[in-house]
Amino acid sequence: MTPESDQILRSLNLVEIFNDLDDDQLATIASRFKILRLEPWQPLFTDREAEDDFYIVQSGSLFIAGEVEDSDQERIRPGEYFLEEAMLYGHTENAYITTDEATELLHLEGAEFYQLLSEFPQIKPWLARNSESQWLVRTRKFKWVGEDELIAYVARKHEAIFVFSLIGPIIFFLAALAIIFTVSVTDVSTTIWTTGAACSMGSAFFAVLWGIWNWIDWGNDYYIVTDQRVVWVEKVIWLYESRDEAPLTTILAVNTTTTLLGRLFHYGSVIVKTFTGEITFRNLRDPQRMVEFIDEYRERIQKGSVRKEKREIDRELRQRLGWENGEKPAPNLDGGAQETSAEDREEKRRIWQKYFGNFFAMRFEEDSVITYRKYWPTLFGKIWLPTVLIFVVILGMGFIINAFTAGQITAQLAETLLVLCMAFILLVLIPWWIYRYVDWRNDIYQVTDKYIIDIERKPLGTEVKKAAPVENILSLEHERVGLFGYLLNYGLVTINVGETQFVFRNVHEPARVQQDIFNRMYALRREKEQIDAVKQRQRFVDVIEVYHQNTEDLDEDDYFDEYDDDFGVELGPDGYS
Repeated sequence: MTPESDQILRSLNLVEIFNDLDDDQLATIASRFKILRLEPWQPLFTDREAEDDFYIVQSGSLFIAGEVEDSDQERIRPGEYFLEEAMLYGHTENAYITTDEATELLHLEGAEFYQLLSEFPQIKPWLARNSESQWLVRTRKFKWVGEDELIAYVARKHEAIFVFSLIGPIIFFLAALAIIFTVSVTDVSTTIWTTGAACSMGSAFFAVLWGIWNWIDWGNDYYIVTDQRVVWVEKVIWLYESRDEAPLTTILAVNTTTTLLGRLFHYGSVIVKTFTGEITFRNLRDPQRMVEFIDEYRERIQKGSVRKEKREIDRELRQRLGWENGEKPAPNLDGGAQETSAEDREEKRRIWQKYFGNFFAMRFEEDSVITYRKYWPTLFGKIWLPTVLIFVVILGMGFIINAFTAGQITAQLAETLLVLCMAFILLVLIPWWIYRYVDWRNDIYQVTDKYIIDIERKPLGTEVKKAAPVENILSLEHERVGLFGYLLNYGLVTINVGETQFVFRNVHEPARVQQDIFNRMYALRREKEQIDAVKQRQRFVDVIEVYHQNTEDLDEDDYFDEYDDDFGVELGPDGYS
């Protein structure tokens, strides 16, 4: 096999549509592909030249360009594949595919591609499964995806879920028709007919809006597998978008559940269990497909970790034995530098920044410390009464001025009342408002690299501070409580640490807060795993080095024994003749 064929074969091994093929079949397919190299800004083709040729990106990236250069183009990255006609379908007449970097493609002409599908029909289901996923990846802007991250699969809820959600709107619409039909065929007064027609039109309009809302809401939830993590993106139109995710390396098990209707319509849920909780992908079409992708990319990461560890062992061993030049990196065994406490940072901030900085921020990050405040409804619940009273007193001052202008009260009385009102505002209501605001502001939750912290501080009063190590967290859960919690996307994050439970109450985007804590847990865990791996490699290399040294010493002793036998030299007790 030529080096180029071997390179193509390795690339095809990473493309999921060939998963069901054995090594011989894959080698046969690899022999039909050719490598096509593009220089930066060299177009692949225009839509007028587009045919049914099949391409796989081996290295670099591609994007669709038009007359106006778009810096936010959706890119086709290594491991992704496409048919050129399907790629340009729906784009402008002068659209073309190009690249801004050196790119290598695996190219198969259209006739050979369809011959391939005929000879290997097991490829077809994978293509059918991924057609919608590939389209969603290219048409939706998932801006949270990293530059080196590849979206492998995107799924949405089954169409049957959308159909079931239309039952309510259809009932309302039929009720509207029934009302207008009833008032039309019966002899009723004009008032009743007008009222019935208005109710009918209102119900029909509400039913249509409800159905449109359900359609948009159904289409805004995505379940995604990348080469690094699994993600559930939930979006409520005009309200919020949240994201729940877990790195592939933290997944402990992937299970599926179905109901009777699910088995009839071929949909179900996928439950991804991690060491801190679970993420549920609800009502997917063909949930087993999602499980296959998750398992496949988990296995890829595991194999990649093994290969990386072998390379590190080989590199360290060669450096230790002097087989290559290179400076041995000093492992970081202390787990990182001591972090500056939140209190020290707080003392260094100016008074204005301390009390009024980040006024509108519900979440802000400073020196790797993420701070959360309770969401706006909690603040409104604290300040609504003094705020209302301030407006009432100001309104009363307006009535006093109006009464004085109309000559209903004397100037002396008006002046006295205005002074009393102003004093009440300045000395009572505003301090009360500020106290309630500072009381809300002082109740914060923090996540550092090592700890989770819950701080409750009363203005001019006591402070209660609870902290627990991130590494001791056993489980994480979040929920949005009540209608307003769902609509405004705020709620609780419950953290179980041993026998202690931390509850972050009324935080905005609880799924994101949970994800922040999870990311810190994962980073700390990975740091410790890397430290342990360095120590294990060092112990292993130490053993090999001792063995290698003993082997060299043994070879040296054998050499001198042979020399003594050949030349008849008799050695004394001290090793010399």
